[in-house]
Amino acid sequence: MPYAYPAPRTGTAQDVMRVITKAYEERMVRDGIILPAKTEAQRLFLEPFARAVGISVAMVMEAMPGDWGLAVHEKMFRVLAGERTFAFDPGLPALRAARALAARLKEESGREPALLAAISHPPVLGDLAFLNFELVRHAFLALREIRGRACRPRLVAAVDPFALDSTAIVEEGLYAGYMGSFHIGLDRLAFGRGHLGPLLSPQTRWDRMPLRLFRALAEGGEVGMVLSGGIPVTGFVLYGMREWARRAWCLSPMRSDPKTVLSRLRKDDEFARFKSAVAPFLALMRGPWRIIEIWLMAAAAELVPGQTAEAAARAVLSCLGVAEADRKILLEELERERTRETPIRRRLFRLLAGRVARRRPLILLPVVHRTDTLGVTERGAWGVVWLGSGRVRVTRADAPQTSHEMSAVELAERFTVENFA
Repeated sequence: MPYAYPAPRTGTAQDVMRVITKAYEERMVRDGIILPAKTEAQRLFLEPFARAVGISVAMVMEAMPGDWGLAVHEKMFRVLAGERTFAFDPGLPALRAARALAARLKEESGREPALLAAISHPPVLGDLAFLNFELVRHAFLALREIRGRACRPRLVAAVDPFALDSTAIVEEGLYAGYMGSFHIGLDRLAFGRGHLGPLLSPQTRWDRMPLRLFRALAEGGEVGMVLSGGIPVTGFVLYGMREWARRAWCLSPMRSDPKTVLSRLRKDDEFARFKSAVAPFLALMRGPWRIIEIWLMAAAAELVPGQTAEAAARAVLSCLGVAEADRKILLEELERERTRETPIRRRLFRLLAGRVARRRPLILLPVVHRTDTLGVTERGAWGVVWLGSGRVRVTRADAPQTSHEMSAVELAERFTVENFA
């Protein structure tokens, strides 16, 4: 094994990420990828020191005027992109319309809207990798333009060893310290490592990070976030399969009878194949819901020899006793989800509606990359206002006189499908 991520078996929800890291470890073996070596001694002594420096830099940035901080970030993103940049146009019609929509919603509600730039995710390696930094740079500048005054956009970014595996240990510590403090850092491998570094940034734990995101927006802040939650393959495994598992569970007549579900799982041959495959690196939890979730993820990540994601999905539907008509619909949904670069994150949008739009209007701005003609595009913004009972009123910046009432789930589906591949 050329590299192993510090992701021990915990028998908790943390092991969801172990599926992802294990799949990538096997890919590195197949592809001969060699990452920088990071010893246990470095993680114990060097990384915490570098992280503390990053935290100190974040404190300095927090004390700067908003536009100074934005200028520093723009310069940083330009350097990271290797100066391969695309001009940002503050007079873009989409941004002018978004600013007008934000002003209108503020006047109607008496509260300044929260701003969320939903960002696409180009490849992280190869010639297009620089687009990741350009997308964030454009997102920050666009949020400043829509707000119309100095502000401090925050970025949701992973700060764990899985996200920073190609960097040296000092760079990893600096990045994790700074991004975890000034921005909304997410440590997906937070539990079980036993290192000092993560203890210096407890707010980045994956179980705490969502509260930081929703609090920042509910207080009227500006946030940039990669909507897929990661590269396409990871996004499908981590979010697409789990969203699908939730819908399958909700349609099961046995969702209130976990003992029966567990009994049926134990008798299934496909499930037995899954258990045998993951036993060396996963400690399965007792509840059937989480077991099913990890089973589907492992199959989608190709960690179960001879078992495809579709085969696992069919077996799950059988064990859950889902009606034939619903099985057909769910399997068709799964096939569509497999073709997408950006999963439809229904749960995220339900939380955005319930925890953010319930308190103040929310502006969603798609910031996406182009590969046919390389570039970055700021598309038309969507304004979201809470109506109650899980429903929202949606107004598009390019058609401000027309609004549509829909559920948060419908918003997730329409916004994602219309703006992201």
